[in-house]
Parts: sequence; structure tokens; C-alpha cells
Amino acid sequence: MLAPVRRYAPVAIGFAALAGSVALLPGAPASALPYGPYTCAQGFVWREAYDGDQVCVTPGDRDIAHSENVQGPSHRSPNGGAYGPDTCLPGFVWRETRPSDHVCADPSRRDRATAQNAEGVTHLADPTQLPAGGVHVRTELTLTGGTIFLDGATGLTAGGKVIFYAAGVNTGNPRQLGERQADGHGALGPQQLADVRCDLPRNKTATIVVMDVRSGVAKSAGTTYAFSC
Repeated sequence: MLAPVRRYAPVAIGFAALAGSVALLPGAPASALPYGPYTCAQGFVWREAYDGDQVCVTPGDRDIAHSENVQGPSHRSPNGGAYGPDTCLPGFVWRETRPSDHVCADPSRRDRATAQNAEGVTHLADPTQLPAGGVHVRTELTLTGGTIFLDGATGLTAGGKVIFYAAGVNTGNPRQLGERQADGHGALGPQQLADVRCDLPRNKTATIVVMDVRSGVAKSAGTTYAFSC
């Protein structure tokens, strides 16, 4: 009996695909989103904790972020301290919706901001339309699915948590593939990311999404046929 033929295909990454023996098939054109790739799903809005903050949260959480911005200066030590002029009064910490966010807030709000960043991908209208980032992945296909490999990543938050998702696998939220931690230079080295089984129609792709939790910024690492049967 002949051994099963293994399928190989590259994953599209940014402007080019990694070398492979099977060319990617073009996907169906996506519908344009009214506010660009970071358009939120119905019921969610941009947090706007800082100018350009496009993490999707509930309207109530956005109101809280705005209130924290107003109250933040009153929670800062007037005489500075161990962390310079941004030192908070006892009982308050930097909110850190991104590393440079030094608004002084209750510690529970920093925890909530981190959770909002991690959850933001699941509140997007269509995460398959996210722009490409500096993460490079490839897929080795098998008869029942495939293995997704990380070839490398740059431009992430130094020492920060990174969550990988597959979007477009089903009609629900993106499927989490795993977590990694960037090194002190904001990079990740080559490694296996996930083994998956196919559950999509033939020649249908899923989008690999990279969530930089510290910054709250999500990017696409391209598409994969690993879920295609």
C-alpha cells in the first residue's frame, strides 16, 4: 500500500507567501467595513482610552475609560516619586491599556484593561480583515488537517503576552490556538504553534490573528488551509 500523500501549502504573510509547493487560492472578497478593519461588532465601541485606541469594549467600559482620564491627574503624586512625575499616589497604579499609558487608576482597572485587550479580537466585526503585522507563519497540511508553525515574529511588546487565534473557522468567536511570550526585544523565534483538524469546506481559508495583549493591537499573520477538508 502506498503511503498517504502529505499536502503542503504556504500561508500568506503580508505581501508574499512563504515558499511551498501549492499556491494559495484567492478567497472571496470581504465586505467593506464601515470604520475600517478595526470596526467593532454590534454592541461594542472603541475604548478610546487614548487617541487611536481601537480596542472594542462595551459602551459602559468606554465611559469608564473617559472618566479615568479625567480623574487620573488627581491620583498622581504632586511631588513625583520613584517613577518620576507620573508616580501614582498610594493605592493607585498605571492603567496600562498600552505600555505608555500612565493614567493613575485603581489596580482593578489595570487588570480590566489587560482583559479588554485580550478579549478585543472577539469583539471585532470581522477579524479576517485585520492588516498584516510582523508575524510569519506557515502550514504543513495532512490528510486530516495541518500543523501551523511560527517562523518568527517582530514588532511585539517586549516581554508581553501574545495570543494566537484562527478567525473564520466558524460563525462564532475566533478560535484560540495558543499563547506565547515575546522576548525582551519584542520577538518570537521559530516554533510549532498548533495542530488542528479540518472542519471547513474544501479550499476555504482561515485567518491567523495575532493579539499583542500589552498594546491591545491585533494583526493578521495571513491565511491557512489547515482547517480546510
